[in-house]
Amino acid sequence: MGESAAVAELVAEKRKLKKSLFRFDMIFFTVCAIVALDTIGQSSSYGAQALFWLIVSGLTFLIPYGLITAELGAAFPTEGATYDWVRLAYGHFAGAVVGVLYWLSNPIWLGGTLTATAIAALDALWGSSFSGNQFAETVIGFLFIWVAVTMNILSLRYMKWVPNLGAITRLTLLAFFALLVIVSGIQHGFHGSVGGFFPTDTTILIGVIGVIVFQWIGFELQTNASEEMENPQRDIPRAVYASGIISFLGYAIPIAGVVLILSTDQLSNVAGFVAAYQYASSSVLGSAAPFFNHAAGLAFVFVLLSSGTTWLMGSDRLMAIGALAGSGPQQLGYFSSRFGTPIVVNVLSGIISTIFMFITFFVTGGGLHGYFAAVLGLVISTTTFSYILIFPALLTLRRKYPNVKRPFVVPGGNAGAWISVVLTMFWVTAATVFSLWPNLFTSAWSANAAGVDRTTFEVYTFATVAFLVVVAIVFWWVGRGHAIHTGPMPIVAQAAPAAGD
Repeated sequence: MGESAAVAELVAEKRKLKKSLFRFDMIFFTVCAIVALDTIGQSSSYGAQALFWLIVSGLTFLIPYGLITAELGAAFPTEGATYDWVRLAYGHFAGAVVGVLYWLSNPIWLGGTLTATAIAALDALWGSSFSGNQFAETVIGFLFIWVAVTMNILSLRYMKWVPNLGAITRLTLLAFFALLVIVSGIQHGFHGSVGGFFPTDTTILIGVIGVIVFQWIGFELQTNASEEMENPQRDIPRAVYASGIISFLGYAIPIAGVVLILSTDQLSNVAGFVAAYQYASSSVLGSAAPFFNHAAGLAFVFVLLSSGTTWLMGSDRLMAIGALAGSGPQQLGYFSSRFGTPIVVNVLSGIISTIFMFITFFVTGGGLHGYFAAVLGLVISTTTFSYILIFPALLTLRRKYPNVKRPFVVPGGNAGAWISVVLTMFWVTAATVFSLWPNLFTSAWSANAAGVDRTTFEVYTFATVAFLVVVAIVFWWVGRGHAIHTGPMPIVAQAAPAAGD
């Protein structure tokens, strides 16, 4: 297929898109993408120093990351924008590798830490009898995955309530938790403390850097649905500002609460937040605690479900557009005429997520603690690796496309852009390295990783990453025949729905 025919096919599929996202939706969409409760326990397990590094990373990573996304998102507001930035900056091969890894990390995450945390929450807050029952846990995980996939298949115009309601639910849940922590601390005292807030060595940073960076990412996810937005050039920068502030508070408050309410030996990677909620709830609410625990359990699972659904919404669109542009089999780029969603990629994401859930349960013997740790390191490394080419695209695209209108520009001219890129590159590179090999450069570099034999952990992690890279290369090779090598992909606008429609 020639390039002109590939462009025509891309335009034909884009005509199925419908403008559905307004600024309100975009803010909550991004909050839902960034504030994922599955990693709060992992962060808080490092104690008070996790708060210190959260603040430092907020200043030196979250802010420059938001500035980069605001400029690129407003300047190149195409569907699948994140893929297009890398393709324009570094060529078709780089775009294909980044696009495929960015996409694949999300079904792995859905079938991994999100599923594990949902199971742990149900067990703790509902007193479920399936704890340790691997068959029951995999059934719960299967249902969790395919509900998320089904909501992705349905029209964004109606399913955008999932990230909207997900953001509202998580903020309400976190506010309720904060209130419980304060009341419990006043009535019964705090069992933890913020002592040791300032670091004395780099050991904690090495341990927590991957999960902190993973917590912050998500600003660019909304840009992958740019052509479904009412006014992306105006609204993307504003949505980044608002969601950034909300997201920082959405992590700082619950992590502080967990650190204060639980003693050091009670902190856990998979259930730390749930355990802290249970303690605060029982100490404050007394006999009414079971009712609120059941309600919180449902809310917690929905919050996790909305996180997975939101990330699939963005990453599946990126992969579909990338496939149409030559980064994979063209069949993956099919959008439903009825729903305006990439159904083929949606279903494939569900299949991958389900397979990965079964494989990881088998490797870790079904233990949620080991399951969580093994998957989290893999998801972080594959996700953050993608950003190693996304962030410097800011500098390259400024040079290659200086005449493109930029409604928002990173402050400080070229110096401000360079500082933003250098800071973000440091964080994502370090997060990638220390997620692939936890505790590297420390005395525990060869010790078991979260109860999983170190050799098994590393072979599993590196083999999976290598396999994903091979898949990305194969996708690139398959898509060469219909690859688009020209400038920014065409924007095919559809009329926004009428008010109240």
